[in-house]
Amino acid sequence: MTAAIEVPVFGVETEARLLTEFRRAAADVPAYRVLLDEHGVRAEQVTDFVSFSRLSPLMSKANTFDRFQLDQMSIGGTLLDVADVLTSSGHGGRFSFGVISRKQVEANADFMDLAFDAAFSVKSRKTLTINCLPMGVVFSSHCMTVATTSVREDMAVALVQTFGHHYEQIVLCGDPLFMKRFTDYARERNVDWSRYRVNAMIGEEIFGEHFRGYLADSIGLNVDRPAQGYIMSSFGVGELGLHLGWETPATISLRRVSLGNPGFARDLLGAHSDDGTTLPMVFTFNPLRTFIEVVDPDIDGYGQLTTSMLDPERAVPLLRYQTGDIVCLLDHTQVTDLAHHHGVTLDADLPTALLALRGREKEALPNGSHVGFYKDALYADHRIARLMTGACRLTFSGAQCTMHVQLAPSQVPLASVEQSLLDAMPSQVRPARLVLWPYARFPFGMSLDYERKFVHYVPGEQDPRGDGPELNSQLEGNHR
Repeated sequence: MTAAIEVPVFGVETEARLLTEFRRAAADVPAYRVLLDEHGVRAEQVTDFVSFSRLSPLMSKANTFDRFQLDQMSIGGTLLDVADVLTSSGHGGRFSFGVISRKQVEANADFMDLAFDAAFSVKSRKTLTINCLPMGVVFSSHCMTVATTSVREDMAVALVQTFGHHYEQIVLCGDPLFMKRFTDYARERNVDWSRYRVNAMIGEEIFGEHFRGYLADSIGLNVDRPAQGYIMSSFGVGELGLHLGWETPATISLRRVSLGNPGFARDLLGAHSDDGTTLPMVFTFNPLRTFIEVVDPDIDGYGQLTTSMLDPERAVPLLRYQTGDIVCLLDHTQVTDLAHHHGVTLDADLPTALLALRGREKEALPNGSHVGFYKDALYADHRIARLMTGACRLTFSGAQCTMHVQLAPSQVPLASVEQSLLDAMPSQVRPARLVLWPYARFPFGMSLDYERKFVHYVPGEQDPRGDGPELNSQLEGNHR
């Protein structure tokens, strides 16, 4: 296996923190000592970035949480002073855990305040933050009012209407699918977003620029004028922590420029607009908090995200941990050089540490495309997007794709809606068949409660039996 680590953003201080964490885990974590022994690694052999990446074992859910008791993965071989636990989504049928010590909890509010302030100036603007994140994800603040609703759109709307005018701004936090439900519900209730300054922080999964535009339109924002309020993505992993990577107005601008400039997108991000390649999200990150490697990179530099957490207060150290995400580290100088070559003007505040995230490896599709591409196609036409929940399921017979789309309650299948969706996709990856399902008949998502991550693709899954011959007769002759 190979790893790309020649990235200037990782300097001497990152290396010192990395070696300290490695030695702490090697000396005090029973499970890690087992892994080192199995790989024939002695702690004294690891002396710098290169030897760490060459010798240290890769970690994943399979060889950690699925193999060892949590005590064995903890400093000293026992769990002590646990204040909080972050739980993974269980998306793959099993759970992993982020264990947070009391010292970390004490610092967590400061950490979140710094993150939100960098994004939305919450220390200088009186801020109401409405946390709609699922799965019990909570955070605290010393300077914001935080209202935690989980996935209750009615509760979130009531908070906006009751408290919003008492604050200089509102920050909405949630995942993409629920944020669509929430904003659609707000539209039904005639919420006047122009009364408020609104921002949004979206987590849990990646999303496309069509979705960003839809959400911005739904809450009265201009997606290309972030100074008036904007929508950003924050990337976290349950077992590693919140806000590992995040967008800024500059990285969003970089991505949106790439969307409209295929040559720049190809050279910078390895994205090809005509073959269903999903446009990666561009994040910045803190190289003193996370050391990031890209293992087994392809020709475009994308490989397995491999993260080592550098916090010396972690009860469960995780080094070279692979989450199943596909990423590429971007060099700031190369980005600016490419921009100049393509005649692209970049924001002067483009961060130094840059990461391109394609998404989950298991969401790569048999036709060479990615789940994210089809999810975003639902939002290409905002009028059409309002007729759907945002839930879709992709099934394959060989490379032939069937796209199943759930309509919003009270909506019925229409050939014009189908045609609009098909027109939003290049012919090379356009579904061979597209089925629009009335809300209550959608066979994949009546478990859609927004607490669980919705699964858009299951390898080897067949179309549901009797998947709507009556429905298909309504659409007969309208497929391309």
